[in-house]
Amino acid sequence: MKNLCLLKYLFILLGSYFLISCASNSEVQPKKVLEINPHGVLSIMWDKSILSISYLGSFVPIVDNNAIFTADTKGNIFRLDNTDGTIIKKFNIGDTLLSGVGVSSDAIFVTNNKAYLLSISKVDGNLKWQAKLPSISIEAPQVVGDTVVVRTNDAQLLAFNINDGKLIWVYQKPSPPLTIRATNTFQVVGKEVVLAGQPGGRLVLINMITGSAIWENFIAIPKGATDLDKLTDIITKPILDNKQIFVATYNGKIVSLDATTNNIIWSKNFSSSQGLTIDEKNVYAVSQDSIVYCFDKTSGMLIWKNDELQYNNLSTPVIFGNYILTVDIEGFINLFARDNGKLISRAASALKGGISFPIIDGRGVVIQSANGHIAKILQ
Repeated sequence: MKNLCLLKYLFILLGSYFLISCASNSEVQPKKVLEINPHGVLSIMWDKSILSISYLGSFVPIVDNNAIFTADTKGNIFRLDNTDGTIIKKFNIGDTLLSGVGVSSDAIFVTNNKAYLLSISKVDGNLKWQAKLPSISIEAPQVVGDTVVVRTNDAQLLAFNINDGKLIWVYQKPSPPLTIRATNTFQVVGKEVVLAGQPGGRLVLINMITGSAIWENFIAIPKGATDLDKLTDIITKPILDNKQIFVATYNGKIVSLDATTNNIIWSKNFSSSQGLTIDEKNVYAVSQDSIVYCFDKTSGMLIWKNDELQYNNLSTPVIFGNYILTVDIEGFINLFARDNGKLISRAASALKGGISFPIIDGRGVVIQSANGHIAKILQ
Protein backbone atom coordinates (compact mmCIF):
# COMPACT_ATOMS: atom_id res chain seq x y z
CA MET A 1 0.00 0.00 0.00
CA LYS A 2 2.87 2.33 0.86
CA ASN A 3 4.50 1.64 -2.52
CA LEU A 4 1.21 2.32 -4.30
CA CYS A 5 0.87 5.66 -2.51
CA LEU A 6 4.44 6.57 -3.42
CA LEU A 7 3.85 5.62 -7.05
CA LYS A 8 0.69 7.70 -7.10
CA TYR A 9 2.60 10.69 -5.71
CA LEU A 10 5.38 10.28 -8.26
CA PHE A 11 2.77 10.03 -11.01
CA ILE A 12 1.18 13.27 -9.84
CA LEU A 13 4.57 15.01 -9.79
CA LEU A 14 5.42 13.72 -13.26
CA GLY A 15 1.99 14.73 -14.48
CA SER A 16 2.53 18.22 -13.11
CA TYR A 17 5.92 18.45 -14.80
CA PHE A 18 4.39 17.25 -18.06
CA LEU A 19 1.66 19.85 -17.85
CA ILE A 20 4.11 22.65 -17.19
CA SER A 21 6.23 21.49 -20.10
CA CYS A 22 3.21 21.38 -22.36
CA ALA A 23 1.96 24.75 -21.14
CA SER A 24 5.26 26.46 -21.85
CA ASN A 25 5.56 24.69 -25.26
CA SER A 26 9.15 23.74 -26.04
CA GLU A 27 8.77 25.20 -29.54
CA VAL A 28 7.85 28.63 -28.18
CA GLN A 29 10.78 30.55 -26.72
CA PRO A 30 10.40 33.11 -23.91
CA LYS A 31 10.48 36.68 -25.08
CA LYS A 32 13.86 38.32 -24.50
CA VAL A 33 13.69 41.56 -22.53
CA LEU A 34 16.73 43.59 -21.55
CA GLU A 35 17.43 44.39 -17.92
CA ILE A 36 15.98 47.78 -17.01
CA ASN A 37 16.05 49.47 -13.61
CA PRO A 38 15.55 53.21 -14.03
CA HIS A 39 16.49 55.47 -11.14
CA GLY A 40 17.02 52.54 -8.78
CA VAL A 41 13.32 51.65 -8.66
CA LEU A 42 14.31 48.21 -7.37
CA SER A 43 16.83 47.43 -4.66
CA ILE A 44 17.68 44.23 -2.83
CA MET A 45 17.99 45.07 0.85
CA TRP A 46 19.67 41.75 1.59
CA ASP A 47 20.15 38.34 0.01
CA LYS A 48 21.30 35.23 1.87
CA SER A 49 22.36 31.91 0.35
CA ILE A 50 21.84 29.85 3.49
CA LEU A 51 19.21 27.30 2.45
CA SER A 52 19.39 23.99 0.68
CA ILE A 53 17.82 23.57 -2.75
CA SER A 54 14.11 23.15 -2.11
CA TYR A 55 10.94 22.06 -3.85
CA LEU A 56 9.56 24.86 -5.97
CA GLY A 57 6.82 26.72 -4.13
CA SER A 58 6.72 24.63 -0.95
CA PHE A 59 8.95 26.61 1.40
CA VAL A 60 7.11 29.84 2.12
CA PRO A 61 8.76 32.09 4.74
CA ILE A 62 6.66 33.83 7.38
CA VAL A 63 7.20 37.17 9.15
CA ASP A 64 6.45 37.15 12.87
CA ASN A 65 7.34 39.94 15.34
CA ASN A 66 9.96 41.46 13.01
CA ALA A 67 11.62 38.08 12.51
CA ILE A 68 11.49 35.80 9.50
CA PHE A 69 10.96 32.07 10.03
CA THR A 70 11.71 29.59 7.27
CA ALA A 71 13.01 26.07 6.65
CA ASP A 72 14.67 23.88 4.02
CA THR A 73 14.64 20.26 2.88
CA LYS A 74 17.65 19.26 5.00
CA GLY A 75 15.79 19.82 8.25
CA ASN A 76 17.11 23.30 8.98
CA ILE A 77 14.75 25.81 10.60
CA PHE A 78 15.84 29.44 10.63
CA ARG A 79 14.89 32.57 12.51
CA LEU A 80 16.29 35.58 10.65
CA ASP A 81 16.52 39.28 11.45
CA ASN A 82 14.07 41.01 9.14
CA THR A 83 16.26 44.08 8.70
CA ASP A 84 19.45 42.42 7.44
CA GLY A 85 18.82 38.66 7.15
CA THR A 86 21.21 37.77 9.97
CA ILE A 87 20.59 34.32 11.46
CA ILE A 88 19.20 34.74 14.98
CA LYS A 89 18.63 31.03 15.57
CA LYS A 90 19.10 27.87 13.54
CA PHE A 91 17.90 24.39 14.42
CA ASN A 92 18.38 21.12 12.61
CA ILE A 93 15.74 18.56 13.52
CA GLY A 94 17.27 15.63 11.64
CA ASP A 95 14.35 15.17 9.26
CA THR A 96 13.78 15.79 5.58
CA LEU A 97 11.22 18.59 5.49
CA LEU A 98 8.65 19.11 2.75
CA SER A 99 6.97 22.39 3.64
CA GLY A 100 7.45 25.90 4.85
CA VAL A 101 6.56 26.91 8.38
CA GLY A 102 3.60 27.95 10.46
CA VAL A 103 4.31 29.86 13.66
CA SER A 104 2.57 30.28 17.02
CA SER A 105 3.77 32.18 20.11
CA ASP A 106 6.06 29.35 21.21
CA ALA A 107 6.23 26.81 18.39
CA ILE A 108 7.14 26.32 14.73
CA PHE A 109 5.13 23.87 12.62
CA VAL A 110 6.56 21.94 9.64
CA THR A 111 5.86 18.69 7.77
CA ASN A 112 8.34 15.92 6.96
CA ASN A 113 8.76 13.19 4.35
CA LYS A 114 7.34 10.58 6.73
CA ALA A 115 3.95 12.32 6.60
CA TYR A 116 4.10 13.88 10.07
CA LEU A 117 3.18 17.35 11.23
CA LEU A 118 5.86 18.46 13.71
CA SER A 119 5.62 21.04 16.47
CA ILE A 120 9.09 22.44 17.22
CA SER A 121 9.98 24.62 20.22
CA LYS A 122 10.95 28.17 19.27
CA VAL A 123 13.35 28.26 22.23
CA ASP A 124 15.54 25.19 21.78
CA GLY A 125 14.40 23.45 18.59
CA ASN A 126 13.20 20.34 20.43
CA LEU A 127 10.20 18.35 19.26
CA LYS A 128 7.10 19.25 21.29
CA TRP A 129 4.78 16.77 19.55
CA GLN A 130 4.14 15.11 16.21
CA ALA A 131 0.92 14.07 14.50
CA LYS A 132 0.59 11.47 11.76
CA LEU A 133 -0.97 12.71 8.52
CA PRO A 134 -2.89 10.54 6.02
CA SER A 135 -0.35 11.47 3.32
CA ILE A 136 2.59 13.85 2.89
CA SER A 137 2.04 17.60 2.89
CA ILE A 138 4.08 20.02 0.80
CA GLU A 139 2.07 23.13 1.68
CA ALA A 140 3.02 25.31 4.67
CA PRO A 141 0.77 24.86 7.74
CA GLN A 142 -1.27 27.89 8.85
CA VAL A 143 -1.88 28.85 12.48
CA VAL A 144 -4.76 30.79 13.98
CA GLY A 145 -5.48 30.93 17.71
CA ASP A 146 -4.99 27.46 19.21
CA THR A 147 -5.33 25.67 15.88
CA VAL A 148 -2.92 24.69 13.11
CA VAL A 149 -4.37 23.71 9.73
CA VAL A 150 -2.60 21.42 7.25
CA ARG A 151 -3.43 20.38 3.69
CA THR A 152 -2.13 17.00 2.54
CA ASN A 153 -1.31 15.94 -1.02
CA ASP A 154 -4.57 14.03 -1.34
CA ALA A 155 -6.40 17.34 -0.71
CA GLN A 156 -7.47 16.59 2.86
CA LEU A 157 -7.58 19.51 5.29
CA LEU A 158 -6.85 18.71 8.93
CA ALA A 159 -6.94 20.89 12.04
CA PHE A 160 -4.87 20.14 15.16
CA ASN A 161 -4.64 21.69 18.61
CA ILE A 162 -1.33 23.59 18.74
CA ASN A 163 -0.68 22.61 22.36
CA ASP A 164 -0.88 18.82 22.20
CA GLY A 165 -1.38 17.86 18.54
CA LYS A 166 -4.85 16.47 19.11
CA LEU A 167 -6.85 16.16 15.89
CA ILE A 168 -9.83 18.52 15.91
CA TRP A 169 -11.41 17.87 12.51
CA VAL A 170 -10.82 16.53 9.01
CA TYR A 171 -12.31 17.77 5.76
CA GLN A 172 -12.13 15.36 2.82
CA LYS A 173 -13.86 14.85 -0.50
CA PRO A 174 -13.04 12.37 -3.31
CA SER A 175 -10.41 13.64 -5.74
CA PRO A 176 -10.09 13.05 -9.50
CA PRO A 177 -7.65 10.30 -10.57
CA LEU A 178 -5.05 12.88 -11.65
CA THR A 179 -4.27 16.08 -9.77
CA ILE A 180 -1.60 18.76 -9.94
CA ARG A 181 1.10 19.21 -7.32
CA ALA A 182 -0.17 22.14 -5.27
CA THR A 183 1.65 24.31 -2.71
CA ASN A 184 -0.60 27.30 -2.19
CA THR A 185 -4.28 26.39 -2.09
CA PHE A 186 -5.91 27.51 1.15
CA GLN A 187 -6.24 30.51 3.43
CA VAL A 188 -7.30 30.70 7.07
CA VAL A 189 -9.47 33.82 7.24
CA GLY A 190 -9.80 35.43 10.66
CA LYS A 191 -10.65 32.86 13.32
CA GLU A 192 -13.83 31.55 11.79
CA VAL A 193 -13.34 30.07 8.32
CA VAL A 194 -10.91 28.34 5.98
CA LEU A 195 -11.17 29.13 2.28
CA ALA A 196 -9.72 26.27 0.23
CA GLY A 197 -9.26 25.38 -3.41
CA GLN A 198 -9.68 21.72 -4.31
CA PRO A 199 -9.01 19.40 -7.26
CA GLY A 200 -11.62 19.41 -10.00
CA GLY A 201 -12.24 23.16 -9.77
CA ARG A 202 -14.08 23.04 -6.44
CA LEU A 203 -13.92 25.90 -3.93
CA VAL A 204 -15.05 25.33 -0.35
CA LEU A 205 -15.63 27.56 2.67
CA ILE A 206 -15.06 25.56 5.87
CA ASN A 207 -16.18 26.31 9.41
CA MET A 208 -12.98 26.68 11.44
CA ILE A 209 -14.55 25.24 14.59
CA THR A 210 -16.27 22.15 13.20
CA GLY A 211 -14.50 21.46 9.91
CA SER A 212 -17.83 21.23 8.09
CA ALA A 213 -18.43 22.93 4.74
CA ILE A 214 -20.45 26.12 4.91
CA TRP A 215 -20.76 25.97 1.12
CA GLU A 216 -19.08 24.44 -1.92
CA ASN A 217 -19.01 25.68 -5.48
CA PHE A 218 -17.51 24.39 -8.72
CA ILE A 219 -15.55 27.29 -10.19
CA ALA A 220 -14.80 25.42 -13.42
CA ILE A 221 -16.38 22.23 -14.71
CA PRO A 222 -13.90 19.61 -15.98
CA LYS A 223 -14.22 19.06 -19.71
CA GLY A 224 -12.59 16.82 -22.29
CA ALA A 225 -12.08 13.15 -23.06
CA THR A 226 -8.96 12.39 -21.01
CA ASP A 227 -7.89 12.97 -17.39
CA LEU A 228 -5.34 15.51 -18.62
CA ASP A 229 -8.04 17.42 -20.50
CA LYS A 230 -10.23 17.45 -17.40
CA LEU A 231 -7.63 18.97 -15.07
CA THR A 232 -9.23 22.11 -13.62
CA ASP A 233 -7.64 22.09 -10.18
CA ILE A 234 -7.55 25.18 -8.00
CA ILE A 235 -3.86 25.38 -7.14
CA THR A 236 -3.79 29.09 -6.29
CA LYS A 237 -4.68 30.65 -2.96
CA PRO A 238 -8.21 32.14 -2.96
CA ILE A 239 -8.51 35.75 -1.80
CA LEU A 240 -11.33 37.05 0.41
CA ASP A 241 -11.89 40.81 0.29
CA ASN A 242 -14.90 42.50 1.88
CA LYS A 243 -17.23 39.52 1.31
CA GLN A 244 -15.98 39.08 -2.25
CA ILE A 245 -13.83 36.07 -3.20
CA PHE A 246 -11.39 35.90 -6.09
CA VAL A 247 -9.87 32.66 -7.36
CA ALA A 248 -8.38 31.15 -10.51
CA THR A 249 -8.12 27.56 -11.72
CA TYR A 250 -5.76 25.66 -13.94
CA ASN A 251 -7.29 25.18 -17.40
CA GLY A 252 -10.52 26.86 -16.36
CA LYS A 253 -11.55 30.29 -15.16
CA ILE A 254 -10.85 33.33 -13.04
CA VAL A 255 -13.91 34.05 -10.93
CA SER A 256 -15.36 36.46 -8.40
CA LEU A 257 -17.94 35.12 -5.94
CA ASP A 258 -20.13 36.48 -3.18
CA ALA A 259 -18.67 34.97 0.02
CA THR A 260 -22.05 34.83 1.75
CA THR A 261 -24.15 33.21 -0.95
CA ASN A 262 -21.31 31.67 -3.07
CA ASN A 263 -23.05 33.08 -6.15
CA ILE A 264 -20.70 33.90 -9.01
CA ILE A 265 -20.44 37.66 -9.64
CA TRP A 266 -18.28 37.44 -12.77
CA SER A 267 -16.26 34.82 -14.57
CA LYS A 268 -13.65 34.80 -17.35
CA ASN A 269 -11.95 31.95 -19.19
CA PHE A 270 -8.47 31.75 -17.71
CA SER A 271 -5.73 29.31 -16.72
CA SER A 272 -3.25 29.86 -13.91
CA SER A 273 -1.08 27.87 -11.53
CA GLN A 274 0.33 30.99 -9.91
CA GLY A 275 -2.04 33.22 -8.02
CA LEU A 276 -3.79 36.53 -7.75
CA THR A 277 -3.32 39.79 -5.95
CA ILE A 278 -5.74 42.67 -5.49
CA ASP A 279 -5.85 46.35 -4.64
CA GLU A 280 -8.77 48.70 -4.01
CA LYS A 281 -10.02 48.54 -7.60
CA ASN A 282 -8.43 45.70 -9.51
CA VAL A 283 -7.46 42.02 -9.63
CA TYR A 284 -4.02 41.17 -11.03
CA ALA A 285 -3.26 37.67 -12.31
CA VAL A 286 -0.52 35.81 -14.16
CA SER A 287 -1.77 33.28 -16.70
CA GLN A 288 -0.26 29.86 -17.35
CA ASP A 289 1.76 31.30 -20.24
CA SER A 290 3.00 34.24 -18.12
CA ILE A 291 0.88 37.05 -19.49
CA VAL A 292 0.05 39.59 -16.76
CA TYR A 293 -3.62 40.64 -16.61
CA CYS A 294 -5.52 43.35 -14.77
CA PHE A 295 -9.28 42.96 -14.26
CA ASP A 296 -11.79 45.31 -12.66
CA LYS A 297 -12.83 43.87 -9.27
CA THR A 298 -16.48 44.78 -9.61
CA SER A 299 -17.25 43.78 -13.18
CA GLY A 300 -14.35 41.57 -14.31
CA MET A 301 -13.73 43.87 -17.27
CA LEU A 302 -10.19 43.61 -18.66
CA ILE A 303 -8.29 46.81 -17.85
CA TRP A 304 -4.95 45.86 -19.40
CA LYS A 305 -2.66 42.96 -20.14
CA ASN A 306 1.08 42.72 -20.79
CA ASP A 307 2.66 39.88 -22.76
CA GLU A 308 6.25 41.22 -22.83
CA LEU A 309 7.42 38.36 -20.59
CA GLN A 310 5.26 35.62 -22.08
CA TYR A 311 6.62 32.10 -21.46
CA ASN A 312 9.14 33.41 -18.89
CA ASN A 313 7.54 31.40 -16.03
CA LEU A 314 6.47 34.34 -13.88
CA SER A 315 5.67 33.89 -10.19
CA THR A 316 2.59 34.84 -8.22
CA PRO A 317 2.22 38.64 -8.44
CA VAL A 318 2.17 40.92 -5.39
CA ILE A 319 1.36 44.60 -4.84
CA PHE A 320 4.57 46.61 -4.45
CA GLY A 321 3.80 50.30 -4.01
CA ASN A 322 2.57 51.58 -7.35
CA TYR A 323 3.68 48.41 -9.09
CA ILE A 324 2.96 44.72 -9.52
CA LEU A 325 6.02 42.62 -8.67
CA THR A 326 6.70 39.17 -10.06
CA VAL A 327 9.88 37.07 -10.37
CA ASP A 328 10.68 34.81 -13.31
CA ILE A 329 12.42 31.45 -13.23
CA GLU A 330 15.77 33.01 -14.24
CA GLY A 331 15.70 35.27 -11.20
CA PHE A 332 14.68 38.54 -12.85
CA ILE A 333 12.55 40.75 -10.60
CA ASN A 334 9.92 42.53 -12.69
CA LEU A 335 7.78 45.57 -11.89
CA PHE A 336 4.65 46.47 -13.88
CA ALA A 337 2.82 49.77 -13.42
CA ARG A 338 -0.51 49.14 -11.74
CA ASP A 339 -2.37 51.78 -13.75
CA ASN A 340 -1.41 50.74 -17.29
CA GLY A 341 0.63 47.51 -17.10
CA LYS A 342 3.84 49.02 -18.48
CA LEU A 343 7.00 47.05 -17.62
CA ILE A 344 8.88 49.62 -15.53
CA SER A 345 11.79 47.67 -14.14
CA ARG A 346 13.51 44.34 -14.72
CA ALA A 347 16.50 43.56 -12.53
CA ALA A 348 18.63 40.41 -12.21
CA SER A 349 18.87 38.59 -8.89
CA ALA A 350 20.09 35.29 -7.45
CA LEU A 351 16.49 34.11 -6.87
CA LYS A 352 16.58 31.43 -9.56
CA GLY A 353 14.64 28.23 -10.19
CA GLY A 354 11.27 29.68 -9.21
CA ILE A 355 10.10 31.21 -5.95
CA SER A 356 7.60 30.48 -3.21
CA PHE A 357 4.65 32.75 -2.48
CA PRO A 358 6.11 36.27 -1.93
CA ILE A 359 5.46 37.71 1.54
CA ILE A 360 4.67 41.41 1.87
CA ASP A 361 6.20 43.11 4.91
CA GLY A 362 5.72 46.85 5.23
CA ARG A 363 7.43 48.39 2.24
CA GLY A 364 9.39 45.25 1.36
CA VAL A 365 8.83 41.76 -0.03
CA VAL A 366 10.45 38.62 1.41
CA ILE A 367 11.14 35.95 -1.21
CA GLN A 368 12.58 32.43 -0.98
CA SER A 369 13.74 30.70 -4.15
CA ALA A 370 14.16 27.05 -5.09
CA ASN A 371 17.95 27.43 -5.43
CA GLY A 372 18.43 28.19 -1.72
CA HIS A 373 18.33 32.00 -1.58
CA ILE A 374 16.14 34.17 0.60
CA ALA A 375 16.03 37.91 0.03
CA LYS A 376 14.20 41.09 0.97
CA ILE A 377 13.39 43.52 -1.81
CA LEU A 378 12.71 47.21 -1.24
CA GLN A 379 11.15 49.85 -3.44
